[in-house]
Amino acid sequence: MTGDRGDAGLVLEGVTAGYGGRPVLEGVSMEVRPGQVTGLIGPNGSGKTTLVRVAARGLRPRSGSVRVFGVDPYGVSARRAARLVAVVPQETTPAFSYSVLEMVLMGRSPYLSAWRSGNEEDWLHTRRAMEAANVQHLADRPLEELSGGERQRVLLAQALAQDAPALMLDEPTTHLDIRHVVEVLAVLSGLARRDGRAVLAIFHDLNLASAYCDRLYALSEGRIVSEGTPQSVITRELMWNVFGVEAEVSPAGAAGRPSVAVAPALPLAPRDDSPRAHVIGGAGRGAAVMRLLAEEGFDVSVGVLHVGDTDQVLAERLNLLRVTVPPFSPIDERSADDCRALMAGADVVVVCDAPFGPGNVDNLRLALDAARSGVRTILIDQVPIEERDFTGGEASRLWRSLRSNARSVSGPDEVLAGVHAGRGQI
Repeated sequence: MTGDRGDAGLVLEGVTAGYGGRPVLEGVSMEVRPGQVTGLIGPNGSGKTTLVRVAARGLRPRSGSVRVFGVDPYGVSARRAARLVAVVPQETTPAFSYSVLEMVLMGRSPYLSAWRSGNEEDWLHTRRAMEAANVQHLADRPLEELSGGERQRVLLAQALAQDAPALMLDEPTTHLDIRHVVEVLAVLSGLARRDGRAVLAIFHDLNLASAYCDRLYALSEGRIVSEGTPQSVITRELMWNVFGVEAEVSPAGAAGRPSVAVAPALPLAPRDDSPRAHVIGGAGRGAAVMRLLAEEGFDVSVGVLHVGDTDQVLAERLNLLRVTVPPFSPIDERSADDCRALMAGADVVVVCDAPFGPGNVDNLRLALDAARSGVRTILIDQVPIEERDFTGGEASRLWRSLRSNARSVSGPDEVLAGVHAGRGQI
């Protein structure tokens, strides 16, 4: 690999840049270290692509400085700057019909004179780059005949042939299937660790960014709002404050890094004339029913639940009316009265096949009282009560009594059918 070297890779200090009179980046400082893959994350319009353009000598900053291995790319010729930084754009459409081999060979243009078409070293770099990007079998194919994923890998090969110490990629996994995503990101990791290159990549997939990046920078409205390891950057707070979505962030996913699962959109708030439903759940057994009924337009209440229970967390997230008691505590009389009032005013009560122990068996007594008083009751009877009775048989006795006073269904998917079967009564 050729190019100027220094102790640092890519360094931006206090960079402000934009288009026309509008600044897109304001006071951005960051470092992309040699030997590491650094990820840039943030919502659309936050300035990620602009930052890459500034770093790659594509947009001169209004203030601040850029250094690539100790060299100001704006203070040297375009040819020398191209030996410092290689860029993989999201996609490009050439003006002429080039073959894949010709496109990749163009990556050697910073090293070619006007009268030289390439020597043995140039062909060696081109061949290695095509093999690394797995496009060697496409060498004679015209670029316009390739799929989006194949073109993306050709652009990567072109950048690799450029053999610059800094490599920047704008969404490198766009158009790629999962196998090629893994291949491309493995190539980037190898270039950083084996060759000591400074790699900066924009990611929209936060799980990929977490799994493959050594360091992350989060941009929002043109400013760095978080930086550090994936473990310190990817948090529930970041997902809400920067991306505006509720998400579960597991601290150690399959790759030993944080993993993100975005919660589905919340149901619309019920109308004043919406039918009422009360759900008795626990241990996550009521989650599907709560969301299903809420999405169907019901005004849903839940309880009694213990604080910290999976169903309690979802009910809070869905902003449902709920009755709760402290963890591991029995249902007190006041909470029982609150729950009794909710069930009495409900059009339908749904009792889920949750596990029952001394702390929540009173829920079955409350449901049985409601069913006997005439409240339409649906019983999800999927998991045998004997497998989830931790009361020495009391829960089983109450469940059998409920079964004779309620409509039984075999799972959450049948709840709506049970509700609609009695719609005339609701």
